[in-house]
This record gives sequence, C-alpha cells and structure tokens, in this order.
Amino acid sequence: MCTFVETPDVRILIDAGVALGPRFGKKPHPMEYQARAVCRARIKEYASKSQVIITSHYHNDHHTPNYTETVWLGCSTQEAEQIYSNKTVILKSIRDSINLAQRKRGWMFQRFLKTIGSTCQVADGAKFEFGKTIVRMSEPVPHGEETSGLGWVLMTTIESEHKKIMHASDVQGPMSKRTTTAILKQKPDLLLLGGPPFYLEKVKVGTEAIQQGVANAVKIARNVPTVIFEHHALRSEKWTEEIQPIRQAGSETDHRVITAAEYLGQKPNTLESMRQRLYEDHPPSKSFLEWYGLDRAEQRQTAPPI
Repeated sequence: MCTFVETPDVRILIDAGVALGPRFGKKPHPMEYQARAVCRARIKEYASKSQVIITSHYHNDHHTPNYTETVWLGCSTQEAEQIYSNKTVILKSIRDSINLAQRKRGWMFQRFLKTIGSTCQVADGAKFEFGKTIVRMSEPVPHGEETSGLGWVLMTTIESEHKKIMHASDVQGPMSKRTTTAILKQKPDLLLLGGPPFYLEKVKVGTEAIQQGVANAVKIARNVPTVIFEHHALRSEKWTEEIQPIRQAGSETDHRVITAAEYLGQKPNTLESMRQRLYEDHPPSKSFLEWYGLDRAEQRQTAPPI
C-alpha cells in the first residue's frame, strides 16, 4: 500500500513498508523475493524525494522497522535510516486505540526516529497544512471488523487544487459501516482502498464479515470516481471474480474500480496468490532450498539466494 503523492507544495510518502507472508504452508517463492527487492528499491527512491512520510499503523508491511529480517520483510537498520532520516514523520498514536503488539512496535519505531533527526507528529484526527495542501488524518478506524483484534489504522486525505486523494489501508472492505461513512464524508476523487481478505474467509474471518466488506465497497464504488482496490483482496486466487460485483457497481455510475497495476497501465502480477503454482511451474534452485532449510534464527539473518 506504499503510495507517493506529490502536490505543488509537498511530496508525501504513505506507509513506507513492504512484506511477504506465509501462504499455502510455504515460504515465498524466489520470484516473490525478487519482486520484494524491486519494491524495497522503489520505496527508498521515493523516500529520498519525499519531505513527509505518513505511517497509518505499525504492522510491518506499512512501515520499515530498524532491524535486520530477511524472510518476510527484507529490512535493515541501514535501510530504515535511508528512508526516514531527517523527515517529518506523521504517525499513529501509541497511546490510544492501539493493541499491545503495535504499541510496542510503535514505541520502538518512534524511539529510533528520534535518533536519526526525524520530526515525529502524532496524527490521530489531526490536520496538517503544507502551503495550500491540506492533509487530514482520520480518527482511528478498525483494522477490518469493529471488534478486530488486529487494532486500528488511520486514513489519510490529501487535498490540493480542488482535488482529493484518500488512502485507506487495511480497512478490509471496509467491513466497518463507521469506516464507510468516514470515507464517503470526505468525498475523495481518488481512493486507495484495502479490500476484504477473501483468502481468510472461514479461516480467520466469517462469511458475513466478508459480505459486509463487499457491500460497503459496492456503496463506495458508486460514489467515488476512481477506486484503486488493493492489498488483502488480491491475495486470493479468485480475486478477479470476487471483486467483480464492486467493479460492476462502479461501471454503472461511470466510475472506475481498478488495481494499482492497472492504474499505472500495467497487468496485475499477484505473485502471492499464485505461490502454489510458482513452486510447481518454476522450481527453486538448490541453494534456495538449502536456505529454506536453515533454522529460523539463521534464516532471518541470511538473505535468500535469488
């Protein structure tokens, strides 16, 4: 969900992180690690252009932690310093509407930022002005369902030259009616929206919650001219079918519901959803399989041979 926004007044990077995750009982395929390396390079490139970095919450795919971890994150202290040094960092409060795991991560992250010359500004419900550009941060909204144990996130609305862009990561649909109302109230011209986690249905998320997420996304698609539909929704093998009702609702009002790749004129390349097939169609090298077999501690400190 990392997104770069440039206005005549300011350059902003939102959620400067990337991560892989376990799927189908397998660690990521080498092609996924290659894609992660490309994303890491792009995050550093756009961070170097940015004056402001926004962190919506403290899950590790939405910020870059300052330690070495190679299996899932591909991060290091040096990389975190490159991204955040001497920036204005607008971030989620670690005192209110936060679970214990994110509070700990957020405390460590903020302590690190202070050692590299960054300015930290707590964002919950706040408004910031950069010249004629206005940045509005939402009050905390649930990471999915209202009762989600995954915590809360902040949504960002950036207004410049009578246009509004909104970034709503990890709202999972949104599943929450309160979150849906908050999005529609802002009336964005373009919305980056984290969709429902179809791949977790009947595993960690109930069918009713998924259906509520789809229903709320349909309502949004009918009211927002361009919706970039992303993140959890595209982890499912059947994501193209599962988001079709949302695309259809948008088209009925001449609105667009597209992926980030499609917004950039590219074909979606959802490697994570294809992991099982990747291992079958593109067997990894012997050196990669040897790395795969390392004990956990050694593996986390050793880059995968890709």
